[in-house]
Amino acid sequence: MPALRAHLVRIGCLLALAVTSAAGAAEGGVPDLTVTVEQLPFASGRDIVRLAIHGEAPPNCTPTIGRAWLEDADFSIELRSPTAGCDQTHRVPFTLRVDPRASGLPLPPNRVIRARVFRSAGASAELAAFRLFDTAPATSAQVPENGFWWSTADAGTGEAVRATGASLEWQDGELAVALYGFTDIGMPTWYFGSAHLSGRVARVGLVQLAGGEPLLAATGSQPQALPGPRLEIEFLSPVQARAWLVRVEDGRDVQLRPMLLSRARFANDAGGSTWSGTWVLVPDDGPPRTFVFGSGAPRATGFHLDDVANDARLDCRVPVTGGLPDLCSLSVDGAPAADFNRIGFDRLGGRGDDGAPVTLVRVRD
Repeated sequence: MPALRAHLVRIGCLLALAVTSAAGAAEGGVPDLTVTVEQLPFASGRDIVRLAIHGEAPPNCTPTIGRAWLEDADFSIELRSPTAGCDQTHRVPFTLRVDPRASGLPLPPNRVIRARVFRSAGASAELAAFRLFDTAPATSAQVPENGFWWSTADAGTGEAVRATGASLEWQDGELAVALYGFTDIGMPTWYFGSAHLSGRVARVGLVQLAGGEPLLAATGSQPQALPGPRLEIEFLSPVQARAWLVRVEDGRDVQLRPMLLSRARFANDAGGSTWSGTWVLVPDDGPPRTFVFGSGAPRATGFHLDDVANDARLDCRVPVTGGLPDLCSLSVDGAPAADFNRIGFDRLGGRGDDGAPVTLVRVRD
């Protein structure tokens, strides 16, 4: 086991160095614009979010905040830059701060905000930076399940990106992503990256490894790390995420490709049978309790599973036909026992009837 850990550490260091060198080569060492999130303490105990926009510009030609607008969870900022009298041979760093609350645009609480920064160039404005951030407390964080995730159709993102998927591995707050897809000329490719989860979101810089050792070769060469896109991920549940693939050119975010990623069982589900099996209810304070749920039974807006021996029922709501449940309720002896809003295949998280955190964990199919 120590030898395996040491091997993985060496691989991780190699990839980290490759990511750093590839990102520097792709962005000229310093991105054109970056957006960070600052948490300002508030007397009520809540935090106020302020956005900081960092970049470089010619002296005396630093951009200014033109306007800002909010549409649902989309917060956009337009920067205006002088177009004349700028010394393009020198550049100096700048930081612009935007307080949505002070601007009369308080961000919705407990939401993942999609921030876009546009840079005006005369009469037109172009996308320059994009990022996600979470206004919910850390207790709302979703823990993604490890495994294969696939692009699926969604009303918000449109049709699925065909034959495109990802492998996700979460360990101790670190998320590793391998993204499978195709290049502009239709050749298969994969990208790799890792990042820390921040609430329900992750910002994963990706690299493409190329020129490595062939699978059947006795010897091979060290792979090269080529610059790739960035993946911004919002986890909706332990088995579903909304993601934006971001193409970066000359240090600017120039194109976004939204997609919905979902983890799925190999077998087709029938009335919620995916969640049948032996489960243990683990309360925050108190003894665990075991339930054995039989095959599922469909209903108009979802499905339910019964444990006849314990007079227990797990009732789950499915908002979209053929989709995944977004809420499950456990009742025992006809009385409410817990509600779960973090629905995975092997773990459900929520609160008991007393409001305390509770987890339902599968121990056997």
